[in-house]
Amino acid sequence: MTDSELEEIVRRLRRQGADDHLVEVKSAATKVPKDLWPSVSAFANTEGGLVILGLAEKDHFAPAEGFDATKILDEVRSGLDEAPGAHPKVQPLPDVDLERRHVDGADVVLLRIHPLREKPGVHLPCYVLAQGVTAGSYTRVGDADRHLTAYEIYLLSSRLQPDDTDRGTVPSLTADDLDEALVADLVSALRERSSRALDGIAPTDRTGALRRLNVLAEDHRLTLAGCLALAAYPQQDYPQLTIDVTVHPGAEKSLDGTTRFLDRRVCDGPLPVAVRDAVDTVLKNLRTRRVVDGLGGTDVPEIPAEVLREAIVNAVMHRDYSAAVRGQQVAVDVYPDRVEVINPGGFWGDRTKDNVAEGRSAKRNEVLAKLLGDARIPGSRSSLAETQGSGIPRMIHAMRQHGLPAPSYASSTIGHVIVRLDRFGLLDPEMETWLEGLPGDVDRRPEERSALALAKTTGHVTVADLRSNLGLDSDDCRDVLGRLLGDGLLIGINDGPYVLADLERTIVMTSAQHSVLAVLDAVVPRSVREIAELTGKSVSALRPVLRDLVAAGLIQATAPPQSKNRRYLLAP
Repeated sequence: MTDSELEEIVRRLRRQGADDHLVEVKSAATKVPKDLWPSVSAFANTEGGLVILGLAEKDHFAPAEGFDATKILDEVRSGLDEAPGAHPKVQPLPDVDLERRHVDGADVVLLRIHPLREKPGVHLPCYVLAQGVTAGSYTRVGDADRHLTAYEIYLLSSRLQPDDTDRGTVPSLTADDLDEALVADLVSALRERSSRALDGIAPTDRTGALRRLNVLAEDHRLTLAGCLALAAYPQQDYPQLTIDVTVHPGAEKSLDGTTRFLDRRVCDGPLPVAVRDAVDTVLKNLRTRRVVDGLGGTDVPEIPAEVLREAIVNAVMHRDYSAAVRGQQVAVDVYPDRVEVINPGGFWGDRTKDNVAEGRSAKRNEVLAKLLGDARIPGSRSSLAETQGSGIPRMIHAMRQHGLPAPSYASSTIGHVIVRLDRFGLLDPEMETWLEGLPGDVDRRPEERSALALAKTTGHVTVADLRSNLGLDSDDCRDVLGRLLGDGLLIGINDGPYVLADLERTIVMTSAQHSVLAVLDAVVPRSVREIAELTGKSVSALRPVLRDLVAAGLIQATAPPQSKNRRYLLAP
């Protein structure tokens, strides 16, 4: 950590008057306080954090009187020592960085705790040895260290163990309780894809096929996975294993007794049907935009349907189905600015909120994942789910294509995975209104609209901007900018920057004018000689070009024409 980073942290703490979920401050005036170790446990079990020893929170984070950095360093090292014969204060020990620094000229000790999930093969949770696992395991919530619940301890301790919950049987259900249409469609899909899943099983051997697919167990009872994916009504035995879609009037759930929600549907039935109904319910409550393609047109929702489907499928596929949380539904909350999909169980295996988008697959419920991956959307030929780890990267790409932020998992906790899908990013209602006023908007492609929105928001747009925001490759970015240039909506050259054209004063751009605009910046002014050097044109040839661009309002001059200090900028 640099000195400036430490200074900024202390300024933030003093400004907010308290520590927070990232930083814990302890005065440690005479010795290491006992409550240091719960903080170590909490940070190790979550996303890591920083403990600053030697500042007094009650004195507005001023240096603590009597603080002995050397003594505190020794005590902290002793508490984190795993050598034979040592007496560590927590187990398992997280990776830490320990150093002496200065704040306001006084010594402090910085203890950076890294998350234990980053250590391969380590069994969580981290707990305070003197308190035991049950009473000594903590999590970080806001600026406090909270005891882990028994369920959270179970999740952390079992995250690397195979989970065969979905292979368990449902005692009351047999093959007679299956939805015949879903079963037939699944078998048909497998045979059409030339899958080997049913090799050696005759087309008439229904029981053999169901056994092979782990829909039926050896005792001919339905497995939990078979029940959830293919039973006519799984909620006969599991009433709460549904998808609860709720549309809220405000940015948070209403706490008063007035308007609690604008729309609500509890989507039940087998999971393929419940997912379809949940997606349809959300789409019904989102805004749409008419996009004309040739002679026809389609209504495009503000969040792509495939993104909603992937998020909801992931929630039902990867949630925890153990007895502890079978009373919890998958929740889909629709707010004016976002959609949140929440499932119980937290991240499984080595998945975290930071690496979930890497494209690697980790399945808590292997049988259920296979069934949903092989199934089709009811009434469609399209696959319901993707099970090879590319689903979230595809979600990110689709959101970017629509000018939306990538799905966020930042609010996820040990016990729940929460994915946030923003309803608008660049393309908020005000931006949509502006875009609709541009010539030809009815035929505009999503990536072109996003490029225009970027140009309006930031003052310019480049190939690099589109590559970063939309996930396109460089050649596709150039095609987008080229089309907008040809339509007279942008002005620029090569890889940019491109700026919005003044539609009220549109001029026919010459190659010389394009060259000048390509080397100018909206912040750093350039002289005519600098422009000449960058464009390869003479000063005398550039003067009329610059004069015309100034007159058109496309660039600005910083001084009168005769001034030797005259420079040029792109117009804002």
